[in-house]
Amino acid sequence: MNKMKELLLEIGTEEIPAGFIPQALSDLENLAKKEFGANRIDFKGMRTLGTPRRLVLFIESASEKQRDVETKKIGPSKQAAFDSKGNPSPAAIGFAKSQSVSVEALKLIQTEKGEYVCALKKEPGRPTFELLPSILPRLVLNLPFQKSMRWAEVPIRFARPIHWILALFGGEIVPFDLGTVRSGNVTYGHRFMHPGSFAVKDFKSYLQKTREAYVLVDPAERKKRIEEEMVREGASVKGKILRDEDLLNEINFLVEYTVALC
Repeated sequence: MNKMKELLLEIGTEEIPAGFIPQALSDLENLAKKEFGANRIDFKGMRTLGTPRRLVLFIESASEKQRDVETKKIGPSKQAAFDSKGNPSPAAIGFAKSQSVSVEALKLIQTEKGEYVCALKKEPGRPTFELLPSILPRLVLNLPFQKSMRWAEVPIRFARPIHWILALFGGEIVPFDLGTVRSGNVTYGHRFMHPGSFAVKDFKSYLQKTREAYVLVDPAERKKRIEEEMVREGASVKGKILRDEDLLNEINFLVEYTVALC
């Protein structure tokens, strides 16, 4: 049974428009599911998080290697593949060669048309860590936005310029480049309240350290904090909150940290 490891990807950017972010997070999750499915990588516990300055993909556990795959290719009929003494014919030899297997490895299977030879090939799964350096850049660059842009001399497009990439699989850096940015284990805090960089080793330390750096990565957590602070500030002046869900959602994706004022 394959061992499982957590995956953490953070795309650090200049401020992305608030209206772009919810759809980007949904698209990031859907693209990741398709990529992992197409590459035969089992996973569970996938979620996306984000703020104006970062889009995050977290997978609680992903398989260390692809699933093995067995392919079955049907060749000529038994009559065409062997003579009366059971010796392989040129048709069988040619088929085996085309499938990169020995004639002795050919099997006979029963089909609706009779017995045919077939070649069974088992392709062992590759380590997931070897595949991620090509999978993760595709996830980033295939994200669709209402509008995207180029910057400097970088030959890629994104909603806003990319400044850093955090990519960890089982705590190990997944190496790849996006334009002039190299992936690593470093992220950044709030632009004004904690602008410095810091390293993380896993999702738990990532959440803890970003929170200490005045960044609430989880949109649900931010929204709840905004609502609680609105109620508190309103109550302080015996006021009543006139709830506007659209405005609340917009504000949620305009900020990385919440401070309500009355």
